[in-house]
Amino acid sequence: MTAGSPIDAPFMGVVNSASGARWQYRRKTFSETDTDRFAAGLIQSFVDLPLPIARILAARGITAEALPAHMDPKLRDLLPHPSSFQDMDLATARLADCVEAGESIGVFGDYDVDGAAAAALLVTVMRDLGVAVDVHIPDRFSEGYGPNETALMALKERGAKLLVTVDCGITAHAPLAAVAASGMDVIVIDHHVAGPELPPAHSVINPNRLDETGEYGILCAAGVCFITLVGLLRELRARQFFSDQRSAPDLMMRLDLVALATVCDVVPIVGLNRAFVAQGLKIMARRQNPGLASLADVAGMKTAPNAYSLGFLLGPRINAGGRIGAPETGVRLLATVSSDEALELAARLDRYNQERRQIEEGIRQQAIDRVEAMIGATKERSAREVTDTRGSDVLVLADAAWHEGVIGIVAGRLRERFGRPACVIALGTDGIGRGSGRSIPGFRLGSAIIAAHQAGILLGGGGHDMAAGFSVEEGKIEMLQLFLAERMAQDLAGQAPQLVREVGAVLSCAGVQPEIADWLERLGPFGNGNPEPRFVLPDCRIKFSKPVGSDGSHISCRIDDGGGTALNAIAFQAGGTPLGQLLLAAADGRYVHVLGRIRRDGFRGGRTMQIEIEDAATPPQNIFGASGDRQVKIA
Repeated sequence: MTAGSPIDAPFMGVVNSASGARWQYRRKTFSETDTDRFAAGLIQSFVDLPLPIARILAARGITAEALPAHMDPKLRDLLPHPSSFQDMDLATARLADCVEAGESIGVFGDYDVDGAAAAALLVTVMRDLGVAVDVHIPDRFSEGYGPNETALMALKERGAKLLVTVDCGITAHAPLAAVAASGMDVIVIDHHVAGPELPPAHSVINPNRLDETGEYGILCAAGVCFITLVGLLRELRARQFFSDQRSAPDLMMRLDLVALATVCDVVPIVGLNRAFVAQGLKIMARRQNPGLASLADVAGMKTAPNAYSLGFLLGPRINAGGRIGAPETGVRLLATVSSDEALELAARLDRYNQERRQIEEGIRQQAIDRVEAMIGATKERSAREVTDTRGSDVLVLADAAWHEGVIGIVAGRLRERFGRPACVIALGTDGIGRGSGRSIPGFRLGSAIIAAHQAGILLGGGGHDMAAGFSVEEGKIEMLQLFLAERMAQDLAGQAPQLVREVGAVLSCAGVQPEIADWLERLGPFGNGNPEPRFVLPDCRIKFSKPVGSDGSHISCRIDDGGGTALNAIAFQAGGTPLGQLLLAAADGRYVHVLGRIRRDGFRGGRTMQIEIEDAATPPQNIFGASGDRQVKIA
């Protein structure tokens, strides 16, 4: 599809919204006529399917035949045979040897949600098999990311007969070589991008090995760990380990941990991952994991768990242990069988999270101010002279006063705010910066970080397409920024990055009905790879708007498109932003297009609906002319 064709044209002419975004209709490469034809087929098969939902599904290539499986994905249809992975049979045989002998296993995990969930999977399943597991989660400040020789050897000295790394290890060549030289076997279970040379381990299970097909490269570490445990139970059954007196652990009951990790690691929720999340949410709703149940209570979850609550309520609290407090707290919470311990650990993580938010807010505002000044200076300079400004396409910021525990979150906030890849670096007194990056679709940040390490720019690093971590000497930060900008230019074929807001459908205020929300719930879980549809309400007038929240960080308003129905709206974290400024200024009666997610209004209850505004734009004059006449077709 060539640029500038009708499918690629900006939606409703919006090329620079309040957030600086281009609005784009989410559609496959077929024509609008075909979209309508596929939508009609969906409506014929599902008579209660609203037209906007049918058009969204058709635009995503989902047919009437595929919709039932899309709404209810089954693991039995999507789970691969464990032996299809490289080294899987070696790893499961070695794990089975430990189980049969009752030997202790040492686990080295990562300090994020994925690492905690993967480690908890091993702990709980091995506990049911009668095997003790000694877990070490590194301190990000004193140990950094990934396995280190001291911690691995300490696990051995405490009695572990086998070491397993989860959500890390694929780039830990030197530490694993030292452990191998001591005679200890190590199994690496990871999902981060692998280099040409694998670490010296007994076995390496990683769908992102270069000799894998890549079909399951989107799995998080907990997903890979789950498949490994499926393979272990197969191996134990083949050895006739189970009997009437000794039953196999129920892996399905651990899918709540896999769902949590899949959502929080922001891997695409498609295919097998979609089944993991859909089934895991059902398990989580049973509240059979004491740790997750207690964490849901302290987080104030009032409804059944969904992808939003995992990503924005539970995940940040588990992460807070590694960012602010004790890094092993998350694993202990997810693996405990004691309700009293779960309550105490959940309360502790909630306190860590409150502290994390305070630290993050200060750094986030400093970083935003710095980026805005940098962008303004770049524009002013480029207006005066021909200058190579490609380096500014990737945001790289560093400061000695920034807390290493929140730099990943701040990088994500910058990516969302400016539509550019962002790397945030906390500089140490030793002149070494520890950085975390978040990317945009199309730019494979993890591969770029590995390439920068191989090029001698970084001291170390790794990650996946959308997120990465690294360490860098202070004097090489500018070199890193230019290197990443060059890599992104290659990945994006030279196109300048711009934030793109994908539009699912157009609605009127009267069209925002509970039936639409009902169908959206059935089509979830949403997330990376299966985004929740965003709706545009065109030509609205803001009846009133005001800052709300204890610090005025949100904007509440009421919108009306002239159709006789007014709608409540809220723009979270819009205070002080260009979006918030537009919504407040538009109360003078001007027209605006608004884009966001439709929701039931939990505050008012019943069938009351609202829209969570994520962006807004003044209607382009070249679309409607200067007369102010508005003629918009509502789909």
